[in-house]
Amino acid sequence: MVRHITRRRVLQGAALAVALPRGAVAQDAYSGQFIEARKVSSRLLGAGSPATDHWRLATTHESLGHELAILRAKQGQELRLRLINTLDENVWLHFFGVRGPSDMMTVNMEAGSSDAAEVVFTPPDAGTFWFGPTLNASRQRAMGLYGLLIVDEAMPQTTYFDQPLVFEDWMLGDDGKLKQGFGDIEAAAGEGRQGNWHTVNGRLKPRLKLAADKPARLRLFNAANARDLKIVFKGADLILLSLDGQPVKPSEITFSDLTLAPGQRADVLLKDAVAEVPVSIDLGEDSLEVAYLEVPPAHAQGGSADGALPGNPLPVVDPATVPREISVAIEGGLKGGLKSARLGDQELDLRALLEKGIAWAVNGVAGPSAATLFEAKPGEILILAIDNKTQFAQPLHVHGHVWHVLEQAGVTQENQSWRDTAVIPAMTQLKLAMVAGTPGTWAIQSLVAERCDSGLFAAFKIIA
Repeated sequence: MVRHITRRRVLQGAALAVALPRGAVAQDAYSGQFIEARKVSSRLLGAGSPATDHWRLATTHESLGHELAILRAKQGQELRLRLINTLDENVWLHFFGVRGPSDMMTVNMEAGSSDAAEVVFTPPDAGTFWFGPTLNASRQRAMGLYGLLIVDEAMPQTTYFDQPLVFEDWMLGDDGKLKQGFGDIEAAAGEGRQGNWHTVNGRLKPRLKLAADKPARLRLFNAANARDLKIVFKGADLILLSLDGQPVKPSEITFSDLTLAPGQRADVLLKDAVAEVPVSIDLGEDSLEVAYLEVPPAHAQGGSADGALPGNPLPVVDPATVPREISVAIEGGLKGGLKSARLGDQELDLRALLEKGIAWAVNGVAGPSAATLFEAKPGEILILAIDNKTQFAQPLHVHGHVWHVLEQAGVTQENQSWRDTAVIPAMTQLKLAMVAGTPGTWAIQSLVAERCDSGLFAAFKIIA
């Protein structure tokens, strides 16, 4: 449920019946946790440099890293949160990748209110998830509003030392001030807002000491508005454990394997490493070291690549069922061929759309609309046939659901893992298989913040 815990009003949400994994036992709620949107000042340029005024989502569990917003939960156990907003504008907060009830996965944190919204849900999946804004995302994400939700396995097979690594790029001047121009239409129609300054866990080139008695599980998250990040660990052997919160068959990672689009996550196991592991991002013509892992001499190595994570209770697809195919066409952006689209109750040509800050459309509709892409019943098997008609790769996130790739550019894809974010190459078609889940209104959105704000956002409904 979601409720405001003052005398003014109480909002009741629909209850969600979530099946616990086999062997899981419901325990006491994770009570007393909070997320607070607040104004802060940080030395993002480094010690002794001018401070940067920005925003952040402060959370209960901040001991894992300075300026790092992180929440902890456990699979199959109730999570109870208080959401507080001390800013001067609303924050529509979404829990990305979490298959919870629709009326709690996106919550309005009202601006400057004395109210505190209370959110209660039971995460069915273990893994690395995140939370951040869905509206006005270009401004709010660039200002620092995002965080990690780590859901521990109900029945862990191995005890790891958790080390989150949250990568962000900031657009800063030499005076430390954040450059404005949020939602710039040229950026929205192009690559998006890409910063000139990089931090990890909110700090400049932090040194992160790993534990000596446990293998290290690195939880990577790309929090940038628009920049794809190719991440390189020098002097370390790594095993990939999960992508976008869902376990994968463990495999060794090479230098070219680990690229995360905005909003994507990966869990990796440190197998073998030198005493100090520089963490770099490949910027094409250059490589920039952004953090350092300090590995104790007696560090417990990760071992072989057969230590798979426990599986989540994922949907079951009956091969005898004939799925329904849904066509999803993405148009817009520079040289994207968009001539007109429906915005609200009007059909506007491209010039009029651009004047209103709109550069993208899904099935001819720009942004949130009363019309939905489709309706489905819980358990219905669907194929999303996504046609990216644009000149850009498109990272798309499906709210509240997971899927796996069936086909790309007409070629069948075998043994694909379940995910919550797909990157569709430019001018390419991708088919995703999913099972309609919890009733409610859900969204499909771009994870490039500027594109989401400028039209690349659509909704669908699951009706009981």
